[in-house]
Amino acid sequence: MRPFRFRAEAALQMRRREHDRALVMLARAQAAFVAAQQGVEAAQKTIEHADRELHQAMQTPDPQLPLGWYRSWRLKVREDHRAAEARRDARDKDVREAAGEVSRSRQRVRSLERLRELAVAAWERESRRSDQRTMDALASMRFARRDERTYQ
Repeated sequence: MRPFRFRAEAALQMRRREHDRALVMLARAQAAFVAAQQGVEAAQKTIEHADRELHQAMQTPDPQLPLGWYRSWRLKVREDHRAAEARRDARDKDVREAAGEVSRSRQRVRSLERLRELAVAAWERESRRSDQRTMDALASMRFARRDERTYQ
């Protein structure tokens, strides 16, 4: 019997490469999200530091201290925090989209793998049938020869 050949093997390999690319994109998106999350945490710490500095400056009755500068610095730090949160939210969206693409690509790969498994099973059944037919023919021939010898 001829060897097994899956006709859609090229498509299966292409789908596997697509799935691998989707996994890489997910890993990159997750790394970007972690970096953005760390940026948010750093911005939060900077806000806490700015709040302490402003509070300390307001506690000291020194007319030389530029309270307006502290207030504007604090506002800038808060704006940086909002921007960091927006970046984190965008990276979170990227992670969700990449995870969805990984899921879809995995489904495509799995469907072709199932088709391949079904084709292999059918080929194996046909191979067993062919082997059985050959064995049956061989047994029939042996029986016929033995029977011929008996009657001679």
